[in-house]
Amino acid sequence: MKYGTTVGTAVCCGLLLVGAMAGCGRKSDISLSPRDALVQGWQNFRLAEYDLATQDFNAALAGAKAGSDEFLQATFGLANVWNLRRPGEDTARAKKLYEQVIEQAPDHDLAAWSTLALARLQHVVPVGHDPDYPAVRAAYRALIEKYPNHLAAKEASIYLNALLISTLETNQLLQAVSNLKAYIESGAREFRAPALSLLAVSYNTLGRQQERLEAEIESFKNVEIDPANPFNEYAWAYWNIATIAEFEVGNFELAREYYRQLIKEYPADIRVFPSKEALARMDRVEAELSAGKKVTR
Repeated sequence: MKYGTTVGTAVCCGLLLVGAMAGCGRKSDISLSPRDALVQGWQNFRLAEYDLATQDFNAALAGAKAGSDEFLQATFGLANVWNLRRPGEDTARAKKLYEQVIEQAPDHDLAAWSTLALARLQHVVPVGHDPDYPAVRAAYRALIEKYPNHLAAKEASIYLNALLISTLETNQLLQAVSNLKAYIESGAREFRAPALSLLAVSYNTLGRQQERLEAEIESFKNVEIDPANPFNEYAWAYWNIATIAEFEVGNFELAREYYRQLIKEYPADIRVFPSKEALARMDRVEAELSAGKKVTR
């Protein structure tokens, strides 16, 4: 695992195997070199063996020179454990550790990721609490300004535009549309599918359904595939695009294409029957229109 990976990726890696693998991690070996302790720490983190991961990262800290790359990586690893472990998280401790990374090496790759993690701690709050949205927006903007070309800044821009869209205010929506189009047209490959998906949400709220359809299709085409995940499936995407094409845009030809793709690739899916009904419905509507009859749905 690359130590500069996003906190969001770390969450996914940590949770994928919680149910199946918890309890299978090997014991922490304090005789390891700092580098090997780091590798073992991330292995235990992915297995949700958080106590062992804590031991590993602490061992790496103890053996690493203060301020060295290994020292920063171990500090960042500990911060992620206390931030993301469930149960037993300690976000206050995580916050201090992220701040230590930034203070010790403000231009380091992990400083950018730590800055993003701190912004996410402000944004993702416990159930029943509301984030301080102005503070969250300011945190994302500060990250983007300080690390403009960093992957963490690109991820922050996605979250920032999602906040603009969530206001449902026309001016904010139009600003998000402008931001997202600029991001997409820049040619950036990272977070392209989420950016297009957010653009589709914006167009839907604004009532611009043809543009919504185009954005949904492009988002689907740009979905990042995890080759290690045997459960990649696209039935929902086919259904979503087909229904938008049929009901919101009236593009029956395109709707048929995606309904048929769903039926072909996922014959046991619960949406196969309504997809077949949709195909028959569109045939009937077109026949009624051709005959000059009143259209029935």
